[in-house]
Amino acid sequence: MPGVNRDATLFEVTAKLPDGFIYQPNFLSQAEEQDLIGEIQKIQLTPFKYYQFTGKRRTASFGWQYEFGASDITTAPEIPAFLIPLRTCAGTLFNIDPNSLVQTSIIEYSTGSPIGWHRDIPHFGIVVGISLGGACRMRFRKYSRARSKKPDRDQILAIELQPRSIYLMSGASREIWQHSIPPVKELRYSIMMRTMRAGP
Repeated sequence: MPGVNRDATLFEVTAKLPDGFIYQPNFLSQAEEQDLIGEIQKIQLTPFKYYQFTGKRRTASFGWQYEFGASDITTAPEIPAFLIPLRTCAGTLFNIDPNSLVQTSIIEYSTGSPIGWHRDIPHFGIVVGISLGGACRMRFRKYSRARSKKPDRDQILAIELQPRSIYLMSGASREIWQHSIPPVKELRYSIMMRTMRAGP
């Protein structure tokens, strides 16, 4: 059946990651992490919807938002004040103008919540992710509309995203690799920040 991958564990690799993916552990202190979680828990999060399907994750979007099935993005509420210093630190770390990180999403992964294979929508460019709460495994495979029968085609690269870590996806990791997260083992929050894609 199209889209069904073979046993990924046979090809899982942890020694390397896609080009354009940068990972930095210990971006936040434990106190900073707990403060952020406390602020997030004050925000109204809504169940994630994929067309007619409602997922286990809950989300909130700021700056811009996107609904699956829609052809374009729409404006969303401004980024909360408590996230502005975080955005500034993330931009400084990766040498990005913080003000160019115009979209922010907060995602709550309850225990057992996964996220399937996907690439971020094409409206956005660079993606920055910050992990809070439980750890998770992030997996990558090269994108194709049809799965290949060649073993190296479905090779899986993987990294364990630790609490308080941060990563950046750009270049090949953003454009030609998909990523997914298997069901998480404990409550996890993710703060995603994105630039707008440059025009042609």
